Order: sequence, then structure tokens, then C-alpha cells
Amino acid sequence: MNNLNSLSLRKRFFAWILKKGDAVNDKIYGSFKKDLFKNISGRVAEIGPGTGVNFSFLPKNIEWIGIEPNPAFHETLRTKAEAKGIKANLVSGTSDDIPLGDNALDVVLSTLVLCSVEDPAKTIAEIKRVLKPGGRFFFIEHVASAESKSLLFAQNICNPFNRLAADGCNCNRRTWTFIQHGGFSEVNMKHVDMKGTLILHKPHIMGYAVK
Repeated sequence: MNNLNSLSLRKRFFAWILKKGDAVNDKIYGSFKKDLFKNISGRVAEIGPGTGVNFSFLPKNIEWIGIEPNPAFHETLRTKAEAKGIKANLVSGTSDDIPLGDNALDVVLSTLVLCSVEDPAKTIAEIKRVLKPGGRFFFIEHVASAESKSLLFAQNICNPFNRLAADGCNCNRRTWTFIQHGGFSEVNMKHVDMKGTLILHKPHIMGYAVK
């Protein structure tokens, strides 16, 4: 039974932690989101929207669809969307089986989500499937270090604890490879070291891919 009463303690705790961290998230990522999301329009699906931290950076005239498997976030998402004046709809489903038809969306959005999906290759394939031709996938994700062997070693050693503490989040995932090999017509991506984050989560990628 998929409801609040059946949620694991870990999922409840993770939801509580994220809600407390909204202001910190805005401080770290806000300027990047303002630049990256400024031209988003049309029918938009967000994978794992969590507490709705991206609503502040999205235009009001979109049709927003949230695909959030953790019901502990649903009430918060509905409240924030209404406060921002965004037409919102939450659907049940997961990123590797998006409950939408082919070529259905103008935009898919994910921020700090691909680190924790069970099958990143399948998730990317699903994102590409539901996008219209010319549709865009926008992303900001923390990833494995591509430059520091010592940091990558630490990420590999610490990943089991990271997964336990952060509801399945992997700090050593080479997420950029799944996007680059996802069959998109164009990929615009940059690697950055994100200030203000934990050392294991410092390496990030951000950008967009075009179907």
C-alpha cells in the first residue's frame, strides 16, 4: 500500500531533512537554476521534485507534472505549486517507467535525482521517449569525480554509507556517461565543483540535452 502510513522511517526522515534544507539549496544552486531554467516553457515533467525547490525558478505559464515516488512530499508539492500559481499535477510512477505517452513533453527536468534512480540508463531512455522531437532535458546532478583520483577513491569507499544515509543516493555515479550515450541529438554539459556542498558531493554536471 503506497501511502503515508506505509512509508519507511528512512523515507520519512529523508523528506524531513530535505524540507529543512530548502533555503540552503536555494543559496547553493539558485543562480545556476535562474540561468539554466530561464527559457523553460510548455508541458514540463519533473523527475523526483522532492520538496518543490525548483518552483521558484520556473515560469507560471507552464503545465507542470511531478513524478515523485515518495508520498511524504506530495502535500508540500501541491501547496507550493498553488502558492506559485503553477498548474500542477502529481502522478504515480518512477523515472524508469514514466506513466506518460511517447513524445508528450516539451521539457523534462531533474535536479539531484539521477544519483539515486535504480537504473540510470533506463531512466535516460524514458526521458528521451516522453520528450517531443526537439524537446529538452535539463539537469543539475552531483556525480563521481572526473578529475581527482583521491576524491573518487573516497567516494567509492563511502558510497554504502551515503546510500544508507541519503535514501539510496550514490555519490560515485558517472551520470554524464548515461546522458552522453542516451541517443540525444545534442548535449550541452559542463562539469563544475559546486561550492557549499559536502566534499563527496562537490563534483557536479549541469546543462541540457535535446531529443
